[in-house]
Amino acid sequence: GIATPTSQALVAGTRNIPIVFTAVTDPVGAQLTKSWDANGGNVTGVSDVLDLSKQIELIQEILPNAKKVCMVYNPGEANSVAVVETFKQLLPQYGMELVEAAAPRTVDVSSAARTLAGKVDVIYTNTDNNVVSAYESLAKVGNDTRTPLIASDTDSVKRGAIAALGVNYYELGEQTGRIVVRILNGEQPGDIAPQPSDNIQLFINVTAAEKQGVTLSPELLERATEIIR
Repeated sequence: GIATPTSQALVAGTRNIPIVFTAVTDPVGAQLTKSWDANGGNVTGVSDVLDLSKQIELIQEILPNAKKVCMVYNPGEANSVAVVETFKQLLPQYGMELVEAAAPRTVDVSSAARTLAGKVDVIYTNTDNNVVSAYESLAKVGNDTRTPLIASDTDSVKRGAIAALGVNYYELGEQTGRIVVRILNGEQPGDIAPQPSDNIQLFINVTAAEKQGVTLSPELLERATEIIR
């Protein structure tokens, strides 16, 4: 099962067939597993959960004066709600505050962002399925209003975000595949603890930075795994 909604549908459908989820930020909050430990049952998998403190530090490195962080997300998606709740706790520790922009449908993404553009310092996006599906429209808002976009999904950098410190999803798929092989070879999914990604990378888009009015430091560019021009 790829991503939270798909995996939830699979878990609701069977308690017998082995299920391996992937690209799920909060499998416990999404009620796919009881905990991050091996706990019996027919479900295990790989999460794309990120250290949100590192995400905030990336925002500060790119935009040292940022105070208001807007997050566009679908309030019906469990992984996005988990990120929002954690941000509410963490951002004040960095002298910042969260401004929420709800986008329950894909068609809402652009309008939700445009409503707040000019009132916030940066727009942050996680792996929300609605937002990722409409990222080009969100990038247009960022470019038109010179509002910087920072993502957690590295593929979104190719589509118009300035930067992302996130999971390499190709390698996440390989990590998931190794769990599938273990199950096909006879292990029980309930004996395999859910795993986070073991490879976090920094992607930078210098063209997006220019369009959104941001100057990137040489130090940041030097650390990048991939630079898109």
